[in-house]
Amino acid sequence: MEINVESAKARAVQLLNETRNCAYSSFVALAEALGIELDEKSKNMAIGFAGGISGSGHICGALWGSIAITSLYTMERLGDRSNIQNPLERYMPVYAKCAEVFKKFVEANGSPNCGDLNPNLDLISEEQRKKCMEIVSKAVEITLLALQDRKA
Repeated sequence: MEINVESAKARAVQLLNETRNCAYSSFVALAEALGIELDEKSKNMAIGFAGGISGSGHICGALWGSIAITSLYTMERLGDRSNIQNPLERYMPVYAKCAEVFKKFVEANGSPNCGDLNPNLDLISEEQRKKCMEIVSKAVEITLLALQDRKA
């Protein structure tokens, strides 16, 4: 499946402009790009992760959305692994892909934490909104390229 990364990035930015929620934006845009069906309840699960987990400044919501979708997508692609008794072995491909996305996000942004990327938890100023749009867009790009085993 060929995924249009630029369209997915644009969709994430559109969602961010509509919702002011980085976690929701990356989560929903990535799900749509990857053909993962989410009902409204599942989409709404992402809302509390914006602002580094509800404004606490911890892990960036865009990164949270990326990791959540990476987990869902990778598990779907792996298929039934219930026959693998060792949980570490069963989930190792998911851990590895999520670690790749995390590492590339940190390399691109300098930190995984909202408090470092948006120190004032500001979604009002034009300057910070632009920065958050870039972060969400890059998170989507990194995730999609990683899931397609291409370089970001």
